[in-house]
Amino acid sequence: MEGHEQVMPGESRTILGSRWHPAIVAAVFLPVHIAAITISNELLVLPSGAAAAFWPASGTLIAALLLTPRRAWPWLLAVSLLVDANLFRAGATRMTALIGLVNVGQGALAAALVRHYVGPRIDFASAAATARLLLLLLFATFLGSLAGALVLSGTRIPVAYWANQQSWWMAGFLGAVVLVPLILSWAEGGLRLAGIAQPPMRRSMSLQFAVLAIVLWHVFADGGRSGLTVLDSPFLVYAALLWIVWSGGPRRVTFALLLVTAVSISCTLAGVGPFSRLANAPFGPILNLQAYLVLVVAPLLIAQASIAEKRRAIDQVRESDARYRSFVEHSSEAIFRFELARPMPVSLAPIEQRRWLDQHARVAESNDAFRAATGDGSPGALVEQHPAWLEHCLAAVPDAIAAGGRAQNVECVLPGPYGLDRTLLVSLSTEVHGGLLTRIWGVARDITHFRTVQRQLEQQQRELRALATELTVTEERARRRIAADLHDGLAQSLVGLKMHIAAIRAAADQGRPLPDLAALELTIAESTAQVRTLMTSLLPPGLYDQGIVAALTWLTEEFARRQRIEVKFEDDGRPKPLTESTTVLVYQAARQLLQNVARHARSSSVTIRMQVVADRLHLTVADAGVGFNVSDLTFLPTQQGGFGLYSIRERLTIIGGALEIDSVPGRGTRVLVTAPLDTAVEGRERARGAGK
Repeated sequence: MEGHEQVMPGESRTILGSRWHPAIVAAVFLPVHIAAITISNELLVLPSGAAAAFWPASGTLIAALLLTPRRAWPWLLAVSLLVDANLFRAGATRMTALIGLVNVGQGALAAALVRHYVGPRIDFASAAATARLLLLLLFATFLGSLAGALVLSGTRIPVAYWANQQSWWMAGFLGAVVLVPLILSWAEGGLRLAGIAQPPMRRSMSLQFAVLAIVLWHVFADGGRSGLTVLDSPFLVYAALLWIVWSGGPRRVTFALLLVTAVSISCTLAGVGPFSRLANAPFGPILNLQAYLVLVVAPLLIAQASIAEKRRAIDQVRESDARYRSFVEHSSEAIFRFELARPMPVSLAPIEQRRWLDQHARVAESNDAFRAATGDGSPGALVEQHPAWLEHCLAAVPDAIAAGGRAQNVECVLPGPYGLDRTLLVSLSTEVHGGLLTRIWGVARDITHFRTVQRQLEQQQRELRALATELTVTEERARRRIAADLHDGLAQSLVGLKMHIAAIRAAADQGRPLPDLAALELTIAESTAQVRTLMTSLLPPGLYDQGIVAALTWLTEEFARRQRIEVKFEDDGRPKPLTESTTVLVYQAARQLLQNVARHARSSSVTIRMQVVADRLHLTVADAGVGFNVSDLTFLPTQQGGFGLYSIRERLTIIGGALEIDSVPGRGTRVLVTAPLDTAVEGRERARGAGK
């Protein structure tokens, strides 16, 4: 209800003694309790001074104990006992001391029970917590009244004992039940009055308390009336109090109950009001008034807590609904709800379901993302106004019904202008009651950018694979052509030159003088050897005919001979079905790694191990050289070189292989090359290989 106090429930704080010394707390409590005792003494009604209509001192003591930590309790109880024993009445020191002890014990018992069963922080927006508080106060004051009445009777139980006990009980209970909730509720949040300071709140309170004051004056203060009528009934006060209970919080309600208690007791003690006319016994008016006040205060406190509890639950639901709606509206995903003007029988054939949805499905609810995706998805719009949604989303409804009411990740393409289509991933949930489809929930995610990037990546991967394959094949084709040219051109020429020289020498043997041709012959022989060496480096023996094992065997032997480094080559003997491009790549990787060993490792030996693990070829090159920090290694090509490992790693990655390096300074280096067996390559590469 608008206008009620915004007091946070369950937030009562220990505002006394949390930071102060207990002695200071007791000093602050002393004048308060003196005032409470003084007022209580003014309300004594028996000639013996043994009973009061209302005992506010019990409420102030219990509230003070609940608002302070336990370390301050002895000080507060000592102050209370001192005040009760000295100010209760003059004379009868022993009697007053005993009565003071009973009052202090009653308050300590009540506070301890409330702390244990309710907690130090009482939620006045909880009907259960408020009811437990009232029951505990009723129980504690009942025990205190039994002991107090016994003290008043001089340890005897005469006829007047039970009258004294009842009056003591009601006075103590009223003092506690009126003042404890009042003090605790107003102590919440450090006595903040922000809610009451609002102009609408002030106007509401003014009107309510004005009406309450008029009712109280009419019922209790107008003592000139004779007899009782319906309009004079004290329960007329309920009407004004119920208004306050409905629209107010615990602060306003407890203050109103205090006002009713004060006015009714004052008027009754003054001999006016409805209860003054019930003087058929020494304390008949007081006992009836106390019963009336108990019936007013206790139910209305529980009613206020119950209303506040429901109001809090409603506020929580509203807050949750607001958060949900805010989440839905600001979600990047399109969220929508379709309603059917006529529920659709799910027993219809799929084609009939489509026709039914075309005619009766409407957009009932949607967020900004849905409206942005569809162009027009405002509530009330026919679904058939959106051909893409009709074609893709609703087409999945029969499948969703058949699958138990759900359809997940239906890809929906929304046509856009200039060919700029949008792609949505839609999930549907249907509601079916009694065999009739009534509602369709849906969530759609815009994956247009994702699909675009995915297509671009796939295209780039295809281009990279084609480029890598073409580079490998072109490189090897060039090597073959160079080798063939050398063999068929320069080598043959050199051989012919040698034969010609031999012929010249033979002619010289016949008597003709000839120059010394030994140097020329040596040069020709060296040239021939260089050409042959170049041929073998460009075209490793056995690489295409005998496979990778034979090629690596020749490579390791040739490397050991030239670099004077011991090479140990190990092969597991298992078949190694590799495509031509993979075979070339593995060979190039081995050659590059051996070159790196010769240039950088400073090792006298190197081990090459080749084996098949699962469906992959593992080639390991390990040395016992100087090693290095792998974190310092860069695969990127630089102006100083370094393209070899970079090129090999990238080409291995393209075909599904990998290059892993493990090295420690001073402990050598281990490089693992992995490549897939029988890797499928571009069809044109196979065609070209078969053609050759």
